[in-house]
Amino acid sequence: MRSQQSWMNWLQEHKIPDEHRFYSATTSGSEVFEQVELNLQRRRSIGIIFLDIVGLTHIEQHYGAPVARRVLKTVTRSILQARPLLSVGRTLFVHNVGGDDFVLYYSLPSVGTLQGLDFLECLAEDLCTQVLSSVNRQLQGVLQEPLDLHRGWSILLASSELSLETLIYKGLKEARQMAKGNEDAKWTRQVWELREAIKEERFSIHYQPLVDMASGKIMGYEALSRGPSESSLQWSQGLADLAEKSNLLFPLERLLRQKAVQGTVNWPKDVRLFVNISPQVIQDPDFTPENLLQLVHSVGRDPGQIVFEITERQSIDDFRSFDKKLERFRNVGFQVAVDDAGAGYSSLQSIAEIIPDYIKIDMSLIHHIDTSVIKQAMAEIFVSFAKRLGIQIIAEGIETEAELRWLHRLGVDIGQGYFLGRPSPEKKALTGEAQRVLGELKQQKPADEMGTMMPVGELVEAFHGLAQNAPTHQALDFFQTNSNAFSLVIVDGMRPVGLLMRDKLYGQMVNKYGLALYGQRPVSLIMDRNPLIVDTAMRIDRVAHLATARQMQRLYDHIIVVNEEKVCVGVVSVRALLDQMTGLQIERALGANPLTGMPGNLQIKEDMERRCEAGQAFTVIYADLDHFKAFNDYYGFEQGDQAIKLTAQILSTAVQNQGCPDDFVGHIGGDDWIIVTTSSYQELCDRIVCEFDRRIGELYLERDRQAGYIDGRDRQGNPCRYPVMSISLSVVTGRFAHVSQIGEVAARVKKRAKQQPGSGYVVEEVKVLTLS
Repeated sequence: MRSQQSWMNWLQEHKIPDEHRFYSATTSGSEVFEQVELNLQRRRSIGIIFLDIVGLTHIEQHYGAPVARRVLKTVTRSILQARPLLSVGRTLFVHNVGGDDFVLYYSLPSVGTLQGLDFLECLAEDLCTQVLSSVNRQLQGVLQEPLDLHRGWSILLASSELSLETLIYKGLKEARQMAKGNEDAKWTRQVWELREAIKEERFSIHYQPLVDMASGKIMGYEALSRGPSESSLQWSQGLADLAEKSNLLFPLERLLRQKAVQGTVNWPKDVRLFVNISPQVIQDPDFTPENLLQLVHSVGRDPGQIVFEITERQSIDDFRSFDKKLERFRNVGFQVAVDDAGAGYSSLQSIAEIIPDYIKIDMSLIHHIDTSVIKQAMAEIFVSFAKRLGIQIIAEGIETEAELRWLHRLGVDIGQGYFLGRPSPEKKALTGEAQRVLGELKQQKPADEMGTMMPVGELVEAFHGLAQNAPTHQALDFFQTNSNAFSLVIVDGMRPVGLLMRDKLYGQMVNKYGLALYGQRPVSLIMDRNPLIVDTAMRIDRVAHLATARQMQRLYDHIIVVNEEKVCVGVVSVRALLDQMTGLQIERALGANPLTGMPGNLQIKEDMERRCEAGQAFTVIYADLDHFKAFNDYYGFEQGDQAIKLTAQILSTAVQNQGCPDDFVGHIGGDDWIIVTTSSYQELCDRIVCEFDRRIGELYLERDRQAGYIDGRDRQGNPCRYPVMSISLSVVTGRFAHVSQIGEVAARVKKRAKQQPGSGYVVEEVKVLTLS
């Protein structure tokens, strides 16, 4: 900030005629308006300095009313006598607004608002120093403590939107709030900085990619705001709170929405734009479907390509009202995401009430998720919850390869974060590292889906199409002629833009005037503009979740299936989808081990065959228990089942914590398991052996645990002592041509492993095995 002498020199260069100066301690309200209005009409901004005597009520109570009146009179006189400081050429008048409150109105030169605020701060400090020096000298011996003044300041600018009374009231309120300590100079400066930045549209938009975890392709970009460079508004942290507190949230969000959408000109049709909005924006009169459609159409985009990302900085008190207003936007095609799930006010309740199209898991749950069992469990809850509702999960804040791999394993649909791509003014591709990892993951399937979940493209039925500009009576004629047809895909060329179901069309036409109103008009007027459209590669379980999560009136509408070029290849009925899902789930349940629920022999074989066919190098770990039969005979079948379950848990947890997303754990039967992994088998085996030896003693009686053995009989019926159970791991690693070859090597390794006392593992590495 400038020194006072520097400000004096500056003001001398910007003097105004002396006749515009006026001093009064009893200026009336009408005189205030006249003087302020005169200067604002001349395009001069007005500075306000508010002064208030600290503790005057306390002085009156402690010293009596005469002393309080003397203090007030002395302060008034000292302020009016501060002419050398105030008469630099721009003081309009001093107004005693009542009691111990004083307001100085100052005509500022035609410079920037922020420069004017700096001057007012310096002027207020120097004025108080001069006034208090004079007052405390005159009151020496009257008061025990030196007197002090509260001070605050603000600026009035000419406005065509506000009346003069409202303008002055708002300026006085800002200055008074600062004087009373409710706001500070830094905050006031930031508010004015924000006002100017909005007025001059000095915000830019950076776009950060969101990637579909299954395909590895960019499915959208989030629009992130950036304020003027080298200013306190450059980064978005705290910007919304500042805007909300200063009643600038609506104009700020309007500007950012407009810039974000305008930056999507020439984007591909299948790339979505995620735009942040606050819940309060629903109350903005400018935030209407009509205005948003006009904005979106102006850049050649459709509402279905825009996702409103609701950032919940404050709780939503009335979900019913909020959802009702939001539904107007969804009815014309806009989509909705809930941001920061797991942080702040975002909760499962708000998600369940709004039922968004996307849920974004907060980055605090994503950071180091690969090493945190708690975060993994919490993320699993969100994924499970979302799948039941047919909502897609977005994980934001992905910064490492390990985090990306774990999130893929958990079944997260969409990823976002610096590892994938940083925000940029231009629409940029994914990082090279991200493309490499996603390419690897694209070849993999989560263990619980192998061999069970087919792509929806295998269920498509032939579709009937109709151009979007065709008259509605053609659709009616088609259904009357084709009694076995239940849907029409409305297309623009070969790309679907809507859906018309037979029953919906008849419902429209049954009206007395239905045919007359719509018969000759384009079918696009009555089609469903937001049908469920999925890619041929999407898994049928995912499609089933999306289909059953639709509104009741759309529940049985056909699902449109498109290829990579977004060309329609067919439709799928909900009945066909659910029939296939039911059959696969029965097949899967029959193949699972009934005790542990783990995949059984069929899934084990399918997994290894898939890897062999792909030429993938991998490791197979056969695990079985030593002395399990003796334990089972000694303690009984129920306790034996507990040993099986404990071992299954140890194996699953070890693979989950030490393995890779594509690793697989299966239960052959009894006390035999198999692990298929591409991770470091040494770390995995060490973890299994250590955890098994630590926990297996829990299943033994104290006396047996202390003794280290139990008494039993061998296969010939002879008495024998059996040590506490141990686990043997037979490890075969390499590249194989056929599953049978793995079994041949594993049998040899297993024999060696069983000969070793206690828990441990034996490894045989195979460079290449080919078909003989």
